[in-house]
Amino acid sequence: MAFVPENVPLSLAHLSELDVPPLALVELAARAGFASIGLRTSPASPGGVEYPLRSAAEQAEMRRRLAANGIKVLEVEMVPLSAATRVSDYKPMIETGAAIGASRLTVGGDSADFALVAERLAEMAELAQPYGIAVDLEFMPFRAVQSLAHAVEVVKRARHPNAHILIDALHVFRSGTSPAEFAQIDPTMLGPCQLCDAPAQAPPADALVVEARTRRLLPGAGQLALDALLDALPDGIALGIEVPLAGQRPDLDPGARLALLVKSTREFLQRRSA
Repeated sequence: MAFVPENVPLSLAHLSELDVPPLALVELAARAGFASIGLRTSPASPGGVEYPLRSAAEQAEMRRRLAANGIKVLEVEMVPLSAATRVSDYKPMIETGAAIGASRLTVGGDSADFALVAERLAEMAELAQPYGIAVDLEFMPFRAVQSLAHAVEVVKRARHPNAHILIDALHVFRSGTSPAEFAQIDPTMLGPCQLCDAPAQAPPADALVVEARTRRLLPGAGQLALDALLDALPDGIALGIEVPLAGQRPDLDPGARLALLVKSTREFLQRRSA
């Protein structure tokens, strides 16, 4: 893959510093060198952290800070798709995303009934399309839609041009997905790629969530086949970073941790292009 380390824009996944609220995150991310950010405007699990940004005043201040710092909102997250999901309930979330300039919405598949997940995905893609927001299904080995093969099946069943697949490097390898599989699918199905690293050996199945939320490593600091993954992806794909470092580097403040994310990722990309 022809990434140019000095020029490729990097996006920050909110999980990396989830305790930092959106307005503060904008300035810290811009100072660190990110071109865009993702925001957790809906909880990833019941009772989880969320920053809905529903008020007009919050949205106006977010737009002001984004413009002043020269960065954008790439995506808002996270919507679980299951039998209990009422897609219309998420219209305010989509409207908030549109109001702050987000171009993507991340969802997860929480039912083993892939026909049902596909139906909800198509409904969400249809709801988001008029707002200029693409919908990305993120497969995770601890959710029902666990792998790239599962996600491809769901997106194909959804049959909606606004439905895509989010690629998280950790989930790729922990789900047993081979990087070679990406070269076999229609590249228009793919959304952004989020980078991180990890040991080659996966933890026990019941510890995968903990690893994903707290134990990711900086790109190049582990043994995942990130080079093979990037080589298999289409040129021009949006590239993000998702590495929560607060528990690993409590000696650094959030701004310093974000700067380390950018520095480490750019060094990794430079090494692979040398």
